[in-house]
Amino acid sequence: MTNWLPKVKFGAGPRYMAIADALSEDIRNGFLQQGDRLPTHRDLSWHLGVTVGTVSRAYAEAERRGLTFGEVGRGTFVHGPSAAERHMLNQTRFKDHNLIQMDFAYPPPGDVEEKEMTSTLQNISTAPEVSTLLSYQPHSGLPHHREAGAKWFDMNGLTVDPDNVILTAGAHHAIAVAMAALARPGDRVLCEEMTYPGIQSVCRMLGLRLDGLEMDAHGILPQAFEEACKAGDVKFLYCVPNFQNPTTRLLPMDRRQSIADIARRYRVSIIEDDVFGLVAENALPPITNLAPERCYYISSLAKTIAPGLRVGYLTGPQHSIASLIAAVRATCWMASPITAEIATRWIMSGSADKILEGRKKSARRRVEIAREIFADYEMESETLGIYIWLYLPAPWRSSQFTHAANRAGVTISASEAFIVGRKAPPHAVRICLGQPDTEEKLIRGLEILAGILQKGPDVGTSVF
Repeated sequence: MTNWLPKVKFGAGPRYMAIADALSEDIRNGFLQQGDRLPTHRDLSWHLGVTVGTVSRAYAEAERRGLTFGEVGRGTFVHGPSAAERHMLNQTRFKDHNLIQMDFAYPPPGDVEEKEMTSTLQNISTAPEVSTLLSYQPHSGLPHHREAGAKWFDMNGLTVDPDNVILTAGAHHAIAVAMAALARPGDRVLCEEMTYPGIQSVCRMLGLRLDGLEMDAHGILPQAFEEACKAGDVKFLYCVPNFQNPTTRLLPMDRRQSIADIARRYRVSIIEDDVFGLVAENALPPITNLAPERCYYISSLAKTIAPGLRVGYLTGPQHSIASLIAAVRATCWMASPITAEIATRWIMSGSADKILEGRKKSARRRVEIAREIFADYEMESETLGIYIWLYLPAPWRSSQFTHAANRAGVTISASEAFIVGRKAPPHAVRICLGQPDTEEKLIRGLEILAGILQKGPDVGTSVF
């Protein structure tokens, strides 16, 4: 639990509003991070000299604004800033040229993507069919866009009929589409105990119950999956087998087979998120190959080619295709034909291969730099990884180190942002290597973080 204490100046207005405003301000300024647990109602009321009821109303107001969420028996946790506050914070960050952002999983800069983009846009603009891209299209995408999606899947080790490929507005949208098609409010779903934070927001939006499964150094424990299935009421499992987010782990082939067998035995579906399949140098074949009748497979170009295209691909069992298309129609009507056309031309012409190779070359150098700078510390990484999972030496705590890094001008992600369930998060942070636009900026950011580690935490680092 954080030792957060708001700096509140009570005026003529309601005291609970002043506390909620102070909480909002500290989240916006980075003093509180997603996943931080707030003081109990009684403790905060004692420190501020107000009633427990005032604190309860303040926390309720913060939850109404989307800043916090409560869990019975556990307490109140920071959800994150509101949409307006996130916009303000991002605007401030984009204006701060000294800030080194390492909290988004970007592919590192390559050497050909800008040239390819310029050439492709020029070719599209003069193509006879350009007007078609400005019109409504089938919800699942144009036939040749779906063919490109099938080829992209094939690059990831999955053979799919183009008719069963559905275009989405990125992998996150594909996840929401699959979940919406599979589940109903109140359904129970499973995932790794540390996972992509966007899953929690999608589950909250859809009213789904999310439980985390125990992991070890190789990923999900199959016995944990089976025990959860035995308890009943499991709708599906969401997992990232290749280059797991945030730990970079690779799920071994025998575990993939075990998970496929368990899913079949208990009639549980699997949503396999393979956006990092082409990033992991030793990626293994998809689980979907082992149980195609139970699996929904997702990939995209965001972590490999270009995040800004927002092009994702989704497939599932034949009987589910109509439901998946209906979910696309309900959420965005169709993925953008223009960005899908760019992705298609790159995939079919081989430009995607060239862009990917350039980004891999950059990723390899950046991982080597990180390993050298953090040679004295424990970390999990992958040769082509776009982020690393760094374990913090005592007495550092994850949120404490993240706050210190933020104050020093480097943004990273605390382990609390990825944890699902009640297990205490490890004292670790995810550091994204692809986001800095130059190696010089990357080195400066990593050296700042290494310097903070060596110095150790100040006594009052986590007290505000």
